[in-house]
Amino acid sequence: MSLFGLPTRSPIRFAYPLACLLIGMILGTPQRSALQAAENNTQIGKRAPEWELVNLEAGKTHSNQFKGKVQVLNFWATWCPPCRAEIPHFKELADAYKERNVVFLGISLDQSLGPVKRFHRTEKMNYPLLMGHGDLVQAFGGFSAIPQTFVLDSEGRIHKQFSGLVQKKDLQEVLEKLAQPDKKPSIPSHKDAFPL
Repeated sequence: MSLFGLPTRSPIRFAYPLACLLIGMILGTPQRSALQAAENNTQIGKRAPEWELVNLEAGKTHSNQFKGKVQVLNFWATWCPPCRAEIPHFKELADAYKERNVVFLGISLDQSLGPVKRFHRTEKMNYPLLMGHGDLVQAFGGFSAIPQTFVLDSEGRIHKQFSGLVQKKDLQEVLEKLAQPDKKPSIPSHKDAFPL
């Protein structure tokens, strides 16, 4: 079978990612409907569900491993252009906030581990990628499109949810409120350096 002159394996296999892509692109626009805002607000302040997910080494990673840290949980997929577009900013912020008790976790909704491993290798990811599933999506409120990004405070409560493409400045603003203060070395004043 072919679509637009290109061979496809199955119309269903092609239609599902295309539908998700279109929904993600629509939700990635800056304007949010009142319904979307209401959906997001239903999770705010709630304790995030616990989870155990497969990591890229086919081992298990548990949410308890990140207890006491501010967590940025990004639900995404390799075939989702808005998801891929926000990852360079996530990598920058992961580096900038790693010493401030913040951890980034990419939770892929791809159907298999192979594409995620390839993406991790080619994009030189600097934060863990895990394999998500429908039960976890339901536990986080049953959202219907990706990307979805949840920011958890150090107590494990959902502080913020972003639907669609996250702007770097918006995420950075949230992290500045939740992250530990930046530990810049203090420079002694003139008086401290040379007491009289």
